[in-house]
Amino acid sequence: MKLVLLSGAGLSAGSGIPTYQERTMSEEFKDFFSASEDKALQILQSHKHIFESATPNNAHNECKKLEEFCRAVNVEFQHFTLNVDSLIEKANGSATHIYGCVDDPVTVANSRFSEASVLDNLVWYKDDILVILGVSDNGYPIGILEANVLQAGGQVINYNIEHNSNLFCNQVIGNVEDTLKSIEVASKLPLVFQELDLGTYKVDTYGININGLNYVVYFSPSINFYNEMDLLEDIQTYIGHQLTHSSFEVKFDYEPNIEGGLETQFKAPVGPPLSLLNLNILGHTLCSLINIHKNQYGGEFYTASAAHSRLVRFYNKLAKQYCNTLEYGHWLEINLNEEIYYVIKTH
Repeated sequence: MKLVLLSGAGLSAGSGIPTYQERTMSEEFKDFFSASEDKALQILQSHKHIFESATPNNAHNECKKLEEFCRAVNVEFQHFTLNVDSLIEKANGSATHIYGCVDDPVTVANSRFSEASVLDNLVWYKDDILVILGVSDNGYPIGILEANVLQAGGQVINYNIEHNSNLFCNQVIGNVEDTLKSIEVASKLPLVFQELDLGTYKVDTYGININGLNYVVYFSPSINFYNEMDLLEDIQTYIGHQLTHSSFEVKFDYEPNIEGGLETQFKAPVGPPLSLLNLNILGHTLCSLINIHKNQYGGEFYTASAAHSRLVRFYNKLAKQYCNTLEYGHWLEINLNEEIYYVIKTH
């Protein structure tokens, strides 16, 4: 299983980088392809300030989040870009620059007449997903690439400012920086949850890795989870909602805690606390997994209880950042038996 991004000028247009069509109308663009290497480098140097002053937009950040999520859930990730800017790297993401990168102008000058053969050599399988970001048919014959993916049984999603009548895949129309949501793309991945049999009920689990730290995420039927603690009626009263078999309790734990049994369950990892960067990756990964679980299991209502009071701020941050993206209702803080519970409802 792999997730492949192919990005073009539409990805960086929101950052002020000229689009492919805008560049082709320039006389300098025509000169660039007919010039000697030295002259081509001079042309690049004259435009260097445009690239250096540009900053990543939301779409670049969403690409980075997709890369982080794939790394966390052990899914192969590749990003190929037709762009010569380094905005994806400025956003702390990575990409293969098919036509070189202005950070190394020689690579751009030497790639003027290159073909994107690296894309033709990709082997596709039924669980693979290709996401096309702001690429026009003028920039690359994406119809051929789409056909290869669909023929293998994979999925293709095209993000562009206008509809492409030559494509058969799902298309998201609008500026890429406004329409690309990493959680929505991640929800298309056919991840396989492992089933943990607890005797009286079964739990769906998925192992994740956050920069070297292994965690397990649990999705337990809320009815069974709260029945075991004799809290079901109290919880339903507080949240004003009848929990059903489509309601799930979300928990995550550090993997070594699980190996230590009940004595270490849900204890904080030994060592320095997670950095803000790793906390953000963990939060985004959890919310993406909730969305994937919802799509696969039809979840209507998700609850989460904080084992430690310091997790309250973490849950609040997730609520504020991802509720709109996930199309969930607000998280409700409930103090019950000195525990802190949260609930999240899908629309």
